[in-house]
Amino acid sequence: MKPWALFSHSVGMLVRNFGDLLRVFLVPTLLIVAILATFLNSTGLWADMQLGVVTLLPEGSGLLGPMFLVVALSLLIGMWSVVAWHRFVLLEEIPQGWVPPLQGDRVLAYLGRSLQIVLVLICLMLSVVLVAMLFATILSGAGAPALSLLDLPLSIVVTYFVLRLSVLLPAAALGAAMGLREAWNTTSGAFGDLLGLSAILVALQYAAQFILDSTAGSPTIAAVLSLVVSVALSLINISLLTTLFGHYAEGRPI
Repeated sequence: MKPWALFSHSVGMLVRNFGDLLRVFLVPTLLIVAILATFLNSTGLWADMQLGVVTLLPEGSGLLGPMFLVVALSLLIGMWSVVAWHRFVLLEEIPQGWVPPLQGDRVLAYLGRSLQIVLVLICLMLSVVLVAMLFATILSGAGAPALSLLDLPLSIVVTYFVLRLSVLLPAAALGAAMGLREAWNTTSGAFGDLLGLSAILVALQYAAQFILDSTAGSPTIAAVLSLVVSVALSLINISLLTTLFGHYAEGRPI
C-alpha cells in the first residue's frame, strides 16, 4: 500500500539516522524551548498556566509585540534545522558537530515558500468552507453529532492540499527551481497516494490529541507531553516532505 509505504519510509528515515537527527535538531529545538520558557517566565504566563488560567493577551497588555517576535524567531530557528535536514537527506550534507550549518538564503526562501503555500491554501479552502457550510446547514437538524462528522473529511481534504504543494519546501531548501505550478504538477498523478497518506496523518493527529486530552488534569505533565508530541509529529511531517520530494520530484524509490 503506497500511502503506508510513504509514511513508514519517512518514520524509518528518522530512526535509521537518529544520530544525525539529534545533530540537526537538538540545538535549535533547545534554543526554541529556552526562548519560549524565558518569555513565559518573564511575563508571568507560566504561573497562570500552572493555575489553569488562560490569558488572551489583549492589545493593552503590551505582550502582543513580544509574543510576535518570539513566534517569528522560533519559526526561523525551526526552519534553520528543517532546511539542514532536507539538505542532509537529499544532498548528503553530513552535519558536523552539534550545530547544523546555517544556510541563511535557503531559510529565507523556505519562509517565503511557506507563506506562498499558506496564501494558496486560504484561497483553496474558501470553496471547501462554502461546501462545508452547505452540508452543515443540511445536517443542522440532526444535531451536533452529525455536524462533528464533517471534521474528519475536512481535515483530510486540507491535509491533501498541503501535501500536494509540500514538495515546494524541500525544493526551496535545496535551491531547486520550482514554483507553485511545478509543485502542483509534480504530484498530479498521486491523488490516491496522497489522499491515503492524508488519512494516516489525520488519524495520527487524532490519536495524539486523545493522549494529550487524557493528561489535561496536570498542567505540568500536559505541557511536557504536549512538547514531546509536537516535536514527534513535526519530525514525522518534515521527514514526509523530504520523502515526497525525493520520490515524486527526483524519482527515488521508497
